[in-house]
Amino acid sequence: MAKIPWSEYGLDEEYVTVHMKKELNQKININPPGSGLLNTPGSPTVWGYNKPDGVWEAECQGAYIVAGNFGPGNATGGEVAQGVLSPTVDIVVGRNSSARKGQGPEKGSMVDSNFVTDAARVYISKLTNLDRYFGLAANDGANAGAYKGRSGVGVKADRIAVIGREGVKIVSGRQRGARVGMSGETNSLGGKVTNTAPKIELIAGNNYQGVQGVALGEVTRDSLRELHDIIQDILGCVYNFITLQTAWDGVLGVTPLPHHAAGAAPKSMGNLTMVMSTLYSSRINLMIWHFNTLSPYGGQYIVSRNVRTN
Repeated sequence: MAKIPWSEYGLDEEYVTVHMKKELNQKININPPGSGLLNTPGSPTVWGYNKPDGVWEAECQGAYIVAGNFGPGNATGGEVAQGVLSPTVDIVVGRNSSARKGQGPEKGSMVDSNFVTDAARVYISKLTNLDRYFGLAANDGANAGAYKGRSGVGVKADRIAVIGREGVKIVSGRQRGARVGMSGETNSLGGKVTNTAPKIELIAGNNYQGVQGVALGEVTRDSLRELHDIIQDILGCVYNFITLQTAWDGVLGVTPLPHHAAGAAPKSMGNLTMVMSTLYSSRINLMIWHFNTLSPYGGQYIVSRNVRTN
């Protein structure tokens, strides 16, 4: 290939060579379309979201914000299927990402919201049943279903971190100082909040079996201190009995026999005042301790009535 005489065109050969290399490098270093490298757009979505009628949707690269009156899954799910107005905001990433062993939705398919297979979501609704929609273990007792048809916020992902640089609070119950009607803050439907201290439940493994109230730190500490004092009294009784018995054994070892009668009276009196009286008092204290700290009706019950875990 003949060398181009750039000088004849009034151009410096070195200048032309440098700029040609720069132009070539720019073309070579460009990101392949749809690669997603360096925050460029990835491959286009090859499946569709079955958006409920009448909702607003914003989507970008598989991240969705959906707002409107719709249920947790499709048109037949939730309270809205029965004609109830339930404004909802659903923030979702990775729709159906765990389907087909992690391959996600099939090409050309239409998917609904799925609280099981979607990667992560924040779900906010005016009227919802979080226990049912998220498949949560629930108490089978008298309060089962007490929170159906209430406002709710559900958060689900592979891992969730709640971080507070200066503390984290998990609080149940009404807001203090709220001035709403005669009874203070109501629930989202304007109804009275009947439980002044609703339970906080920490359930591992989504299994309600074995859930029980957590121990209260200071109350448990004070309870063990009381038990320690009662045991000390009993140990003191045993020590006193051994002391009296040793003295009595000394009397029995002295002759003649008339000394036995002289030692019997102090021994009996010591048993009454130093052993039996203290044992009786300790037994009463132990019964009181048992009722106050180990009975659900006691004022110092060591098990929390409002915070439960397994």
